[in-house]
This record gives sequence, structure tokens and C-alpha cells, in this order.
Amino acid sequence: MILGGNLANQNIDWWHSALDSTGEHSGDLVSRIVDLNFNYGVTDNWNLQVSFLGGTRNMYFPGTPNIHHRNEKKSGLANIRVIFRYLDTNQDFGPGDRFFLGFGLSIPSDNTLKEDPFSLGKQGLDHTHFSMSEGVLKGIGEIQFFRRTESPFLLGFVGRLESPFGPSKYGYQPGTEVAISGMSYIHGKRVLGAMPFFIISGQFRSRSYWNGKVSPNSKVSIIQTGAGLAWNLGESLITLSAQSPFIFKTNMIDETNSVNSRTEVFLLSLSYRKMFNLVHGMGKKDKKHDH
Repeated sequence: MILGGNLANQNIDWWHSALDSTGEHSGDLVSRIVDLNFNYGVTDNWNLQVSFLGGTRNMYFPGTPNIHHRNEKKSGLANIRVIFRYLDTNQDFGPGDRFFLGFGLSIPSDNTLKEDPFSLGKQGLDHTHFSMSEGVLKGIGEIQFFRRTESPFLLGFVGRLESPFGPSKYGYQPGTEVAISGMSYIHGKRVLGAMPFFIISGQFRSRSYWNGKVSPNSKVSIIQTGAGLAWNLGESLITLSAQSPFIFKTNMIDETNSVNSRTEVFLLSLSYRKMFNLVHGMGKKDKKHDH
């Protein structure tokens, strides 16, 4: 069994010119998301992972509060993910491949938007565009592939598809999302006692809808790159990484408005995991777990 946790701190600093008489906006949306998870080896080839995601999202707005913007805070549970993974190929030592196929569910909490913010804005009412959960049940499909070669590099790829089964009870249906990550670890090289790695990731999402109508700011294409360090301490692994996008094609506001905007994003992530042998007397039996 593996117990783990990840703390991700994302800062989105964005500005846009005036939407109406309330003037221009300049502020920061800071998200601190915690992922607590455990992974249990049901058999030699099947793993079960359960993850609890939650935390806080804070909007810091230094200007005069208005219907669009103000200091706000959302907190609590976001989603629970349940994923079964099948270990198709596993080479524990030396050059070789590790290949996983996964499928599961993302189960939402009720910490979600309960009204269409675009409709509220048109009525001149206070509204917000962020929450902890999207409020919908989603299906998950996943691929993980890692290859160790004779070179000092361990190469990896993780792909995930999340698709909603239908709208939330409040009328919101998010788009289908594809997330991909490629990474390269450098074996034999140490920086501050840790193994360095590099990562490039992409996030792509189709249109979302409110009550059957297209959500104006919903289509997303983000590609970001970064680097990190991994400390392997016996049965424990600690990683620290930082990423920032070089392609950020999404609109933080209603794209039907003719306004200028600027967005800067930075992500810092710290994770920890520890493996436990629950079978007494396993001794030197190979340990199989996912990355």
C-alpha cells in the first residue's frame, strides 16, 4: 500500500480593461489544493487508488468591490477520485518498461457554483466564476508509460481523459478534458541530494455549458513546462517542482466583450508518498506500484 499527499499552490495574476462602469480589474486568484491518496495493490496486476482533493481558493482584489470582483474565499472538499489501474508491463530493475491502464470516477462535492454567473452579471447582480468543485460526476480514463534505458534518462508519459456524464443539478456541464504530461528523470545526477527531472504538460478542454447555453469563457488550451527534484529516502519519495505556461489560451472573462487582458500563472507543487508492506514475511518479493 502507498500513502501519499500533494500540495499544489497556483497563482493566477490577471488584469483586464473595463467590462462596464465598474472599471478595470487587477487581482490574484490563489489556489492551494491538497490531494490525499492511498494506493492498494489488490493483486499483482491490479491497483486501487482513492484520492481526496480539496483546499482553498482565494480571490484578492485590491480595488473597490463591485458585482464582478471582490475579495472572496472558497474552501472545503472538491472531489473524490476512485481509479482502478491494471499493470500490463513491469520491469523492476535495469532497462525496461512500466505500462498502466486506468479507469475510474471523479465524484463531486456540493462546493460548486449554484447559479449561472453570466446570467447574474447581465442582471447586474453579484456573482463569482470560481468554486472548489464543478459539481458533476465524471468518468476517467488513464494511461501511464515509463521507460528506463541504458542512458541516464528515465522517460515517462501520463495521459488522462475526464468526461462528464451529464450536467450538475444546477445546470452546469463542463467540457471534456484531456491532460497529458511528459517527464524525464536524470539517473546518476544529484542536485541538493535529489534526482532532477524536467516536465512538460498540456491541458485541453472543450466548451462548457450553463443550462444548455455555451459558457463564454470555457474553452481551454494550456501548455506549460517546468523542472523539479525528487528525493528517494528508503520507502519514501519526496518531490518538489515548479511550472509555468508558455501557451495559455483561455479567457478569464466573457470573451464576447471587446476588452484587453493579460494573465500570468505560476504553479509550485510539493508531494510525499510512502510505501507500506502489508503482507508479513514478503521479504524480497518484488514490490509493484505505480508512479
